[in-house]
Amino acid sequence: MKSRILFALVLAAGFLTQGAAFAGLTAGDVHCDVESDYSMRIAPERITFTADEGGRVLALTAAGVLEVDGKPLALNAADRALVADLERSIRRIIPQVKSLAADAVAIAYEAVAHVSTAFAANAHEARESAERIARSAEELKDSINARQDWGRSSEHEIEQLIEGSVGALIGEIVGNVTAQAVRVALSDDPSALAELEARAGSIEKNVEQAVESRSRELEARADALCRQVRDLDAIESRISARLPDGAAINLVRIDD
Repeated sequence: MKSRILFALVLAAGFLTQGAAFAGLTAGDVHCDVESDYSMRIAPERITFTADEGGRVLALTAAGVLEVDGKPLALNAADRALVADLERSIRRIIPQVKSLAADAVAIAYEAVAHVSTAFAANAHEARESAERIARSAEELKDSINARQDWGRSSEHEIEQLIEGSVGALIGEIVGNVTAQAVRVALSDDPSALAELEARAGSIEKNVEQAVESRSRELEARADALCRQVRDLDAIESRISARLPDGAAINLVRIDD
């Protein structure tokens, strides 16, 4: 029984880890690691990229202006059109990234909710636990949706948010399971032992059924998002203008 209960907890925690992975645009056999030497901030009037080393600041506007450290870079008409397209494309993609991460978190928390409900001592505890899990999930999704700054550490920061949010929940579930296991052991009731073991044994099936179809849908969305990010890389590679030091404009890279 102990091994089945432990497996159930590991399974739920694993889905929470996957929530952060989806935020990094990794899905099943689809894989596109987005790399950048810049951190990004989105504001209504411009999108700003700040270099991780050296602090150089590039800013894109909807009008096709590209500023370097506050000074407009000389662009021909074709480059201005490409910069405007790049700015629009980034604004279109970022809400999709947030939505993908938030929905992955929702699936992960659903897995935890299944485990928590299965091991709740009674209906009242199950309801209270479900409400706490739902609140925690909404707070985490709100935090993701509120982000306007994205950089090299973003995925790690989201993982930390998930770990911090779920730590107390996993602790609560472990406490419930331990308390029930102790009560069953002290009761010396074979039927109670069998019932608790049956609940533990059903967790894997219930969780997989609950999340499988939604996970496939997320994978398809991540695949589509990867293609859009590759399009971003293609757009910037067509910009002929060079930065003052002669370097090409290279805000994002795709590592396949």
